[in-house]
This record gives sequence, structure tokens and C-alpha cells, in this order.
Amino acid sequence: MPRNKKGLLLISLLIAVGLWMYVMGNIDPSTTERVGGIKVEMRGTDFLESQNLTPTLNGPNMVTITIEGKRSQINKAKRKGIQAYVDVTNCEYGKNEGKIQIQMPDGVTEVSVEAISREMARFTVK
Repeated sequence: MPRNKKGLLLISLLIAVGLWMYVMGNIDPSTTERVGGIKVEMRGTDFLESQNLTPTLNGPNMVTITIEGKRSQINKAKRKGIQAYVDVTNCEYGKNEGKIQIQMPDGVTEVSVEAISREMARFTVK
């Protein structure tokens, strides 16, 4: 009897691994995943620089986002890179705030952005 149990256990394990490989490879399930350490960049700085102004982020310049999509698309997005940026073209001298924009490859959607300032970047233009 113990020998038969080991054989059934092995067969069950092989079937489970086979089904898992089928689901992950062919069905490509939807999933939600957190991706951290995304650096917030500033875009549109050339106009400010032409006015001899320099924008600087106040506080952390990294965000963590939660994304949703097919498993293969999420893996592709993590490899290609997800970009976070703040558009500073319409800023003025002094303290400013701008909404953090997220740019991702097709097939992946943003669920939420976690930043110290709740989706807003604070920066100073001097």
C-alpha cells in the first residue's frame, strides 16, 4: 500500500504541474501587481531652462504603482519600463505641484499610484 500511495502522489504532482504550465502558458490569466522604485522624471524643463529657471523635486522622487493586465503584458511592461513624470512646462517661480503621469505599454492599466504626496509631485522652480 505505501508504494501505491507514492505512485499516486507522483502522478498527482505531474498532473498539477502540467495544468499549471497550461494555464500560465496558454490562458495567460489577468493579474494585479505592485511595481516599486519607479523614478519620477520632470518633462518640459527646456522652456524653464531658457528662462534661467531650474525645477527641483521636493521630497522623494520614486513612486510605487499597482497595475493590472494579462500576466505576459505585465512582465513585458516591467522589462520595457514604466515611466512616471511630471510636466513642468506651465510652472512659475516658487513652489509648484503637478500631477504624476504614468506611461505604460499597451495592455496594462494603472490601478493606483502610491506617492508620498498622493499622486502629486511638489517641486520648486528657482
